Amino acid sequence: MLELFTKKTKIEYRYPNEKVAIFIDGANMFHASNYLKLKIDYRKLIEILRRDRWLLRAYFYTGIPADRNLPPEIYQQFKKQQNFLNELSNIGIKVKTMPLKRTPEGFIEKGIDILLATDMVSLAFRDAYDTAILVSGDSDYVPVVEEIQTLGKRVENVTFKRESSFHLRKVCDSYLILDEIKDEFTTSLNGTSLPKPVQPSFKSFFKSMLEKIKSLSTRGKK
Repeated sequence: MLELFTKKTKIEYRYPNEKVAIFIDGANMFHASNYLKLKIDYRKLIEILRRDRWLLRAYFYTGIPADRNLPPEIYQQFKKQQNFLNELSNIGIKVKTMPLKRTPEGFIEKGIDILLATDMVSLAFRDAYDTAILVSGDSDYVPVVEEIQTLGKRVENVTFKRESSFHLRKVCDSYLILDEIKDEFTTSLNGTSLPKPVQPSFKSFFKSMLEKIKSLSTRGKK
């Protein structure tokens, strides 16, 4: 009987008829899976994440070259990436892209973070979902998570351990480290590597975005 009172049980709060939306940071997932030499089956991953809940949609965010006059090696990488993105679209994942920016060091992602965060907040304001599942380990999403929570929404954080941020896990309502269940949705690449993506460049933009959101919210109350 004593064990019943001393055993700690995690309580998970759920919405009735819970609606979820999944937001996947493509570059963040690539770096982890490439390091671990794993190929991700996104169809299986999404089924695991949504569980028995109603899925609004899964979104995948990445950058693609706007310039088609690419060096041969970059063009081959882009071709593989485009085939991969087509596969995601074919299984019902909404692929959202931004043009890559060319720099002297190569191509970098620009604006992907803004696109993902804006979608999360915009859909929360429209009451399109109850719970956002953020598949990323980037701590720069913390202000966005906190803003969404003020709207009465829950946020779950999902990522591989290598890319996981303690601060992001802490502010989210729950989190899942994918390494613990990787056998359920990945296969080994046996030493081969995935097409190399462009290194993302992440700039802080949340302050101005949140101020705009708050002003819209205040205006709506008048």
